[in-house]
Amino acid sequence: MASTVAEERIQAAIRFEKLDRIAIFPIIDMFAARYAGVTQHEMLFDPRKADIALEKTMDDLGRIDGQSLSYAGFGRILQLAFPSKPKISGVDGFPPDEPWQFVERSVMSPEEYGLIPQLGAARWMLGKMRESHPELRGALGPIRLLVVALSSLHGIKKSIARMRKKGVESLVGPNLTFTPMEWISLTLRSFNDFILDLYRHSEEMKAASREMMKIFKQVGMSLVRLSGIPRVFLGGTRTSASSLSPRFFEELALPEWLEICEYFVARGVTPLLHFDSDWTAFFPYLKELPRRKCILNLDGTSDIFKAKEVLGDHFCLMGDVPASLLKLGEPEEVDAYCERLIRELGSDGGFILSSGCTMPVDAKPENVRAMINSVYKYKFKI
Repeated sequence: MASTVAEERIQAAIRFEKLDRIAIFPIIDMFAARYAGVTQHEMLFDPRKADIALEKTMDDLGRIDGQSLSYAGFGRILQLAFPSKPKISGVDGFPPDEPWQFVERSVMSPEEYGLIPQLGAARWMLGKMRESHPELRGALGPIRLLVVALSSLHGIKKSIARMRKKGVESLVGPNLTFTPMEWISLTLRSFNDFILDLYRHSEEMKAASREMMKIFKQVGMSLVRLSGIPRVFLGGTRTSASSLSPRFFEELALPEWLEICEYFVARGVTPLLHFDSDWTAFFPYLKELPRRKCILNLDGTSDIFKAKEVLGDHFCLMGDVPASLLKLGEPEEVDAYCERLIRELGSDGGFILSSGCTMPVDAKPENVRAMINSVYKYKFKI
């Protein structure tokens, strides 16, 4: 991947080096679409329209270095990638300008945990996908899935290249993968069933997860090679302190996070740990992950200032302007919070400013402007 100023800012932040200012990488495509008059459906299925919307947003509200996570062009992949089908904007009667969302439902029984090691994760997962996606049934089903994925990725890569020419970098591009426990809880078992499984079927879940880990490593590395972006998005919410006790985290979740992070780091890939929900109580565990090789991206629920206190210079921190502040606050409040983030977390490098998870589609434009402008207003004193 050719070096850009935005890419240099990313690498400097990971290494705790200082350039002229803090980098800014929000999750902004949903907001940008709404702001520019593009529907969420168009953003998901037409990367060019998404790019035009982002350009208008930046022209009006300020230039960002890039996007953290973008769903632009992901529509067809989202339709087919999950055993529990999400609600997709403008599809099957879901309103075209409503943001897409996961659907909580169990599509497997606890007895099926034992089938995953027996059949192999790939074979079992394809069978599970065929149950909820008729278009994947038959001998040509896997080929259809591959064609959809490659076609969508081609459009996303063109979008990344277009924006890169304009100085806007993609932090992870299409490089999304999971830990097995996160995948199980989000797409195979409802939250309630997942929690019950921890108590009733923990050994079966552990064995199934070991087999599934192979797939998520392969998916992550395949996407890195296809995109040329040396980072991978790893979402964490169901293994947070909001969901798990320390006992279950130590026994089941932490070994997965260690294994998958060490796997990618060993291959020169930076894990972006996008941690939703409250991870504050688990911050001490994160010192076991590779030092200065990951980006810890928090969503406004965890205490990001406590993360700095506990972790020090172990990770580059990223975040965490809360959605509530961007939607309900005033520009002066946004500016003050961003100044605090920059001064307290970024004074020695090692910080990237971002929205707390996805920027609300109906955030106040003046608040978005205040957030973007803060990185130009509060520069490093070198």
